[in-house]
Amino acid sequence: MPYATHNAPARSRWLAALGVFVVALAAAVALIATLEHQERNQRRVQALQVAADHANALLRGLELALSANNVLVALVREGNGRVDKFQEIGEQLLPLYPGIAAMGLSPNGVVRYVVPEVGNESLIGFDQINDPRQGPDARRARDSRQLTLAGPLELVQGGLGVVGRHPVYLFDAKGTQYFWGLTYVTIRLPALLDAARVSQLPERGYRYRLWRDLPGGAGIQSISGSPTALGEDAVTHALDLPNGRWYLSVEPLSGWGSGGVLGVRVVMGLLFAALMAYLVHTLLRLRHQERGLAAEVSRQTAEIRSTQSQLRAVIDAIPDALIELDSKGHVLALHGRQALALVAPLSAAGSAATLMETLPSESAALLRVALDQAAALGQSTGVVLDWPGTSDRPLRMELSISLHQSAAHSDGTLRFIALARNVSDREAAQADMRLASQVFDQSSEAIVIADGQRRVVRTNLAFSHMSGYAPHEVLGKPVDALADAGHPAGASLPWLVGPESQHWEGETLGRRKDGSTYPQWLSVSHVRHPDSGEIVSSILLLRDITQLRETQARIEHLAHYDHLTNLPSRALLAERVGNAIRECEAQGGTLALLFVDLDHFKNVNDSLGHRTGDALLVAIAQRLQSIPPAGMTVSRLGGDEFVLLVPQASAQEAAVIANRVLQAIAEPVQLQPYELTTTSTIGIALFPNDGDSFDMLYQRADAAMYRAKQSGRNRFAFFTAEIEARSARTLQIENALRRAIERGQLSLHYQPQVELRERRIVGAEALLRWQHPEWGWVSPAEFIPVAESSGLIVGIGEWVLRTACRDARAWLDAGLDVQSVSVNLSAVQFRHPQLAELVDRCLEEAQLPPWRLELELTEGAAVDDPAHALTIMERLHARGIRLSMDDFGTGYSSLSYLKRFQISKLKIDQSFVRDLDEDANDRAIVSAIVRMAQALGMQTTAEGVETEGQMAFLREQGCDEAQGYLLSRPLPADDFMRFVRSHRPLPAPTPAKPHIAEKAPRTAPKT
Repeated sequence: MPYATHNAPARSRWLAALGVFVVALAAAVALIATLEHQERNQRRVQALQVAADHANALLRGLELALSANNVLVALVREGNGRVDKFQEIGEQLLPLYPGIAAMGLSPNGVVRYVVPEVGNESLIGFDQINDPRQGPDARRARDSRQLTLAGPLELVQGGLGVVGRHPVYLFDAKGTQYFWGLTYVTIRLPALLDAARVSQLPERGYRYRLWRDLPGGAGIQSISGSPTALGEDAVTHALDLPNGRWYLSVEPLSGWGSGGVLGVRVVMGLLFAALMAYLVHTLLRLRHQERGLAAEVSRQTAEIRSTQSQLRAVIDAIPDALIELDSKGHVLALHGRQALALVAPLSAAGSAATLMETLPSESAALLRVALDQAAALGQSTGVVLDWPGTSDRPLRMELSISLHQSAAHSDGTLRFIALARNVSDREAAQADMRLASQVFDQSSEAIVIADGQRRVVRTNLAFSHMSGYAPHEVLGKPVDALADAGHPAGASLPWLVGPESQHWEGETLGRRKDGSTYPQWLSVSHVRHPDSGEIVSSILLLRDITQLRETQARIEHLAHYDHLTNLPSRALLAERVGNAIRECEAQGGTLALLFVDLDHFKNVNDSLGHRTGDALLVAIAQRLQSIPPAGMTVSRLGGDEFVLLVPQASAQEAAVIANRVLQAIAEPVQLQPYELTTTSTIGIALFPNDGDSFDMLYQRADAAMYRAKQSGRNRFAFFTAEIEARSARTLQIENALRRAIERGQLSLHYQPQVELRERRIVGAEALLRWQHPEWGWVSPAEFIPVAESSGLIVGIGEWVLRTACRDARAWLDAGLDVQSVSVNLSAVQFRHPQLAELVDRCLEEAQLPPWRLELELTEGAAVDDPAHALTIMERLHARGIRLSMDDFGTGYSSLSYLKRFQISKLKIDQSFVRDLDEDANDRAIVSAIVRMAQALGMQTTAEGVETEGQMAFLREQGCDEAQGYLLSRPLPADDFMRFVRSHRPLPAPTPAKPHIAEKAPRTAPKT
């Protein structure tokens, strides 16, 4: 085709050039605008930094001058309102604070002192608080109790200045804070501005203005500035001052932009747009000339590509790779879709490398033999060798090599064509088949393969071991013959699947060769024809589950029976109780639930070990099972608790059975080498009177058992409404007590302890009280046991200890001569491992000396674990804390431990003091306690003193202290302080005769 040229219209080229000119000009304008904006922002940042430098310098000057107020405040407070030699001190201070025009003191807001005095005489007597102009600022300083700054304003000395005022508050003799007056300093503003070099801003090229907002939004006040006004774009820096804020605004004298630079940038933008338009016009003209040449080249290229595509189609039709190589192994050409993927991993060795050098040594040797064979015979086939692949695993390639029909190279090297086929997948499939066959034979599960007619075609070794059949004995036989024909579901159950089903599994019975059956888990999978859907083969997996069933039976037994006694567990008992209740509801009748708890069983475990304890439980379980009637269920719920279910039993019959249980358990148990005797306590609940469910009957039998324990153990008790009410009351108290501290319902009352000789108050005992918003005052005898049993006593005891220490500290600060405060410790608190550390924290928080705290503990808390008690007492005694034995004589006193305990005082229980006037035995006991305490070097305190006769007897016997209603009832902390202040020691009165003694009201229970 002849070459042809077609000129595009010149108008189109000029229009394109014009468009490019407009776009380039717009881009230049945008760039110039961006540069101008960046430079403007940079200048604003620089201006703001300049303003911040001068503003901070001004702020430092103000703060330095205002700090003089702190010196004046300290001067007033040091003299407690009196200031001597103020003129002399003020004249020494003035040179230290440049910029201060004057400083002074204004007691009650009226100026009384001023330095310098010359020129400021008119200020003496000036009332700053009530002045119409300065009063608001002065009152603001007084009310806010903070330093305030007033101004700028015209100074009396002339010029502009500010006034800093600082209120002074002092304490009177009663500790009450009152307003003494004001200190103030007057600061010359021009001096501050000069120190901050604000006036030098014009020299640095900036206009400026120092201003502030007037109070109440009344506008703004200009403090200082350049002669010319600032524009709206000026930058501003704020100065945070006491009760106000000043602002310093600046802007460049020459404005924020540069006209000369902008003009240069505009000219350069126009030149850039024109150059771009010229280049576009030139490019369009050259492109038009190239189009003619490109059209001819495209035509001839299309013809060549058509020929090549036909050849490529032929080569691509071959599924394998076609490689041309010479006898040295150089790859000369590649053909086919797979060729590049095969040779690509070899390219890392370099273009000059041969296949002999890049292939593994064994593969290179095989290739060399194949090439030699092809050179001699014209072809070589069936050579399989390793070929590097794209992954870590090499490919397996099968090569068919033939000698090239064309002439050899000029150097005589022969050329070959190799057809390479990837046989990796084929060999992998063959390996998988071998592996699957090995897995099939070695599998631990029995496997049977059947054909479409359900005939066995193959079995594995596990099937032979499980069934006893050798493989040749079952081949060709129906699969159904391997199952138990007597199975309820039938032997052909696994085959009863829908036409579309692929899988079935379930439990069946298998039959061994010897005719025995066993449970097995059978899984059947079908392989169907892809077109017809017919089953062509089936795979059966069989697993003997005999051991699994036995294990499940053992687990179920363990879930329903106690592992130690083999008695029914709680779950089985609940099931039987439910069945018995339903039977009673259907037929009418009653049943009894007996809750049996062994008394003091913990002692057996602690002293003889858990092995002996377990043997005792087994023996008792056997005895309970032997008790008639025969239909009774005996269950162990854990620990030493047993529950008996007696169906169709009345209350009388339940009582008879309970007595039998008590007698059976009380019989001695021979456990070599021990003979053990234990007792039990039983609670009884009846259906339907006491509940209609297992949980309710169990709960109420448990409550009845605890009621029986409180009555003395080794007995039984029926559930009653009283027990329910008591349980409900206990639960109410426990729930309310959990929030009593945070709700402020607990309080401490203090009962004075009086020295008997002079009747001086020497101490006080802290007694816990609880006032509930609905129940009123709750007796300590009622809520303290609940707190101990629920564990709340630890937190409550900590609160009591902390509060008592704080109140004792308050008595000391108030000047009361109360030597110590006594706090009762429960057994739970005393056994707490962190008791000593808790006492240390409470004493440290209250700043109370340790010897002013006395801890009271009962005999039971001390002798339960004497070794531990001795350790705790020694730790507390080492800290200087005094210990006393409370309620002495009412427990199991051990004199051998008493002499070792770090006890400083014995408290005689009120049960011995109450009848001193009438009972000679009580008088003998009290006298013996006092004599013993004196011999051991201990003090004695008598509790519950109510008559003068009791007081006289105790004094005669040498008792040291007493407390009781005769002296005072327990009082709240404030009332106790008033009582101590009003109490006056009295001379000992003449002892009253016992038979005419008038008693005070009975002492409330002590807690």
